[in-house]
Amino acid sequence: MQPATVTLFYDTRRVSGNLSFIRLSVYHERRQRLFSTGEKITPDEWKFLERTKGGLPGTVKDEQRRQLWQRVYGQYRDGSGKKQDGYLRRAQVIVDQLADKFTFEGFAEALAGYGKQPEKPAEQTDLLAALLAKAASMDSAGRIGNALNYELAAKSLRRFVDSFSDEERKEFLNIPIPRRTSQPRPAATLRYEHLTPEFLTTYEQWMQHFGKLPKTEKKQPTGATLTTVGIYLRHVRSVVNDAIENGLMSRDAYPFGRTKYVIPAGANVKKALPKADIDKIKAYEPTPGTTEQRSHDLWLFSYFCNGANMTDICRLTWNQVDLKEGKITFIRQKTARSKKQNQTPIVAHLRPETTAIIQRWGTADKRPNSYVFPFLSADMTERRKKLTVKQVVKLTNKWMSKIAETLGIEGDTDTYSARHSFATSLLKSKAPLAFISKSLGHTNLKTTESYLGSFDDEEAKAFLSAL
Repeated sequence: MQPATVTLFYDTRRVSGNLSFIRLSVYHERRQRLFSTGEKITPDEWKFLERTKGGLPGTVKDEQRRQLWQRVYGQYRDGSGKKQDGYLRRAQVIVDQLADKFTFEGFAEALAGYGKQPEKPAEQTDLLAALLAKAASMDSAGRIGNALNYELAAKSLRRFVDSFSDEERKEFLNIPIPRRTSQPRPAATLRYEHLTPEFLTTYEQWMQHFGKLPKTEKKQPTGATLTTVGIYLRHVRSVVNDAIENGLMSRDAYPFGRTKYVIPAGANVKKALPKADIDKIKAYEPTPGTTEQRSHDLWLFSYFCNGANMTDICRLTWNQVDLKEGKITFIRQKTARSKKQNQTPIVAHLRPETTAIIQRWGTADKRPNSYVFPFLSADMTERRKKLTVKQVVKLTNKWMSKIAETLGIEGDTDTYSARHSFATSLLKSKAPLAFISKSLGHTNLKTTESYLGSFDDEEAKAFLSAL
C-alpha cells in the first residue's frame, strides 16, 4: 500500500477580491481530497510560496512574507504565544502517524485536533463535578447514604458560590469584576485551588445563617447545624484526598488540618431519656390502627430490640425472625458494606410487646427474603429504599414529638433517642460495657464509650471506675 502524500493547492475556483484559499491536497489510493487551511493569499504570495518551498532565503526581508512562510512551511507562534507547526508540516506529521492505517476521515479528525490539549473530565478540575461523580460512584455501589451526602455537599457549595457578590467572586475564585453589571453572570466554577482555609471558614459561617433550605419558596433559608457542616466537609475532604492521590492537587495546597481549617465536630447532644419518661411512653395507649400507633410501636420496637435503627427495622426479613425461639438476628446495615468480614450479628430477644408489634404490622408474605414490615419491596432501587426509610423516620419522629408533648416529656423522642435510651438502661442496670457494645453492634469499645456522653456524669464516672 502506497503511503498518502500531501501537497499545497491554491484554490482559485473561489476568488474573494484578489484572495484565494490555500488548501491541503491529500492523495491516497488514487483518490484526492482537499482540506482548508483557512489562509487566504494573493497570487503574488502564492508565487512566493512556490519559489521558496525548499526553504526560506535570508534575502527575504518582508516580515509579513516571512510570517506567511512560517505559517505554511515552518513553525509560528499563535495568539497565546504557543509555538505551532505550519499547515504543511502538521499535515505531513499526521500522515506519518497514521501510516498504513490512513483514512481521509482519520486525517480530518487529527487535523482538527492537532496541537490541542485533550479536555480533562470536569471532575479533574471542578470540585462540584468531583463531588457529583463520587456520588454517582457510591450510588452504583449501593452506598446510597454516602451518595446522597456527596450530592447534598455539592448542592450546598453550589448555593454558597452562587451567593457571592462580584467582589467575593474576585476574592475567592479569582473572577474579575465585570465592567458591565447589567449582563447576567456566568455560573462560577469551584476549582480545587479555590478551596483555601479562608474559603472554608467563610462557608462554615454562611452555613450557620443560610445553610438550611426552607420547605416552601416563600420562606427564607435558615441556619444549619455544625453537625451538618461537618458531614458535608468530611465528604469534601474525601474528594480532595482523592485529587491529591491522583495528582490533580498539590499536597501543599491541602486546606485541612490543625494549622489550617478544622472541620467542626457535632456536639454530643444527650439523647437518652430518663426511665420515668420511658415508662410514660411504654404506658401510652395510641389510637389503634393509626399512624400514631405505628410510630409508637416502631419507637418501642427499636428500644426493646437492642436500639435497632430504622434502616435495620425496615430491612428486617422473615428469615431473620425466629418467633419460636423468640429472637431476631441481623447485621447492622451501617457496617454491612464498610466491614465485609468478621461482621458480628446482633441478636435481640423478643418480648411480648415486640412480638405483638410484629403480629400487628407484619406483612402477609412470609417468604424468607420478604420484608417483615410493609415499607420496602424487592422491586425498589436502593436509592428509593433509602428515601423511603428516611420518610418513615420523619413520620415517626413527628408523631413521637406529639406523643411527648401529650405526656409532658421535654427530652428528645426521635428514633435515635430510642437507641441511646436502650444503652442507658443497660448501663444503669450495671451491664458490662462489652455486653452493651455487642448488643449495639459496635465493632470496638471506643464507639460504645462515646455513648457515655448521653449518661449522667456521676453514673458514667462510677461505671468507668470499675473498668
